[in-house]
Amino acid sequence: MKKTLYVGLTTTTLAVLGILSSSRATTTTPAIESGSAPSSPVVATKVGERQSTAPTSRAIASLHRHQQQGREAVTVYLRGIPVLTFLGQRVAATEGVKVAAANGAGIPEQTTLSEAAQQATLLTARLNQLHEQGFDANLVRVGWDAQQQNYRIYADKEPLLTLNHQVTLPNSSQRNDENALRIANLIRRQLGNAPALTSVEGSPNTVVAMGPIRMQLTGIASWYGPGFHGARTANGERFDQDALTAAHRTLPFGTRVRVTNLQNGRSVVVRINDRGPFTGGREIDLSRGAAAAIGLIGAGVGPVRIDVLD
Repeated sequence: MKKTLYVGLTTTTLAVLGILSSSRATTTTPAIESGSAPSSPVVATKVGERQSTAPTSRAIASLHRHQQQGREAVTVYLRGIPVLTFLGQRVAATEGVKVAAANGAGIPEQTTLSEAAQQATLLTARLNQLHEQGFDANLVRVGWDAQQQNYRIYADKEPLLTLNHQVTLPNSSQRNDENALRIANLIRRQLGNAPALTSVEGSPNTVVAMGPIRMQLTGIASWYGPGFHGARTANGERFDQDALTAAHRTLPFGTRVRVTNLQNGRSVVVRINDRGPFTGGREIDLSRGAAAAIGLIGAGVGPVRIDVLD
């Protein structure tokens, strides 16, 4: 009786061990469907980079693929703000590009990355890596390479981005030196809230930015126009909706400020001649002319950076 019980237990034990062994041998990691759409903005990571189970910081850089003036375009975003766009071939001359992007609707796919998509993907991966490492955004700088005749943005001493005719600010028609400075400043701000640079190292232009920056503010801008045109402003002059002026609650009258639309990088210099805005949560009220200059008319309001110049 004891022998029979022993054999039965032994058989049961072996069966359990066999099940565990079989389960361990046949368990696999579920494959990711290549055609599945991402449920959140897609970010670029290095190919072959090992996934870590440890908690990590949320990625701040992502890509958006679209068309710009009939050409393939891949825009790099930092914390939801467009920083720069890589331009590729004309869409009619290419079969399309499959990139790590959210919303590539209307553009066909192919299995290889174009040069523009490769550059955008590498930059996005590097920016996310710098964020993970807690990189000091004050070390982001921009310089003119006289030998190569191009502008470069650096993360400390490491080249981060070379600017050429294929790299531009979204919706920008400014000169290359201004684009270089504004791209660098967008990266500095979005990567670590570093103050804006006012010049390009080694640039043939002595000063790129307009005057020294006394103070920098951020907030929401709005605009006003037709209903106030011709009325008296707080400083006593007639309001001209097409002039480059603005209202602020505390800045002295006559102060010049540069207002940059953080959604497209476009800037305008305005003069404070009125008080407001008096709606909560808004930092500055632009004239219609100033709002049009930075592409704020349609939206009505938008996030801006305000550089107090004098």
